[in-house]
Amino acid sequence: MMKRRTPLRSRSRLRRWRSEGRQGPLRNAAYLAWVRSLRCVVCQASSGRSHQVEAAHTNVLGPKAMGRKTSDFSAIPLCFWHHQGNPDSYHRLGEKAFAARHGLDLTVVVHTLNELYHNIIARSSTAASHLRLI
Repeated sequence: MMKRRTPLRSRSRLRRWRSEGRQGPLRNAAYLAWVRSLRCVVCQASSGRSHQVEAAHTNVLGPKAMGRKTSDFSAIPLCFWHHQGNPDSYHRLGEKAFAARHGLDLTVVVHTLNELYHNIIARSSTAASHLRLI
């Protein structure tokens, strides 16, 4: 059996280098909470005793990475049944078939929700700055 002249190097440096440079999708818990407060974009159901509105991540703002969700800013409000529960739900049909079945343009929905949210945030920060002046 031959002996190695140089010992095997540790891979710890490689792992440390890889983990530092990676950046995941944008996360925003406040935006997801706001999306869950809206009505389902398909059936207009709101959260209550019989329905729970969920934030369903779409691939509108870019495809998801392996084992990861997309950006929180790509989420749309769907009740449990249209998100996962029904045979015609988002997860059972897939994004394109779901949008076609329910007549939705997901790109328009996502961009409209983002615009509404950012307008609300801008208004609340303006109001807060006016309160500080008083």
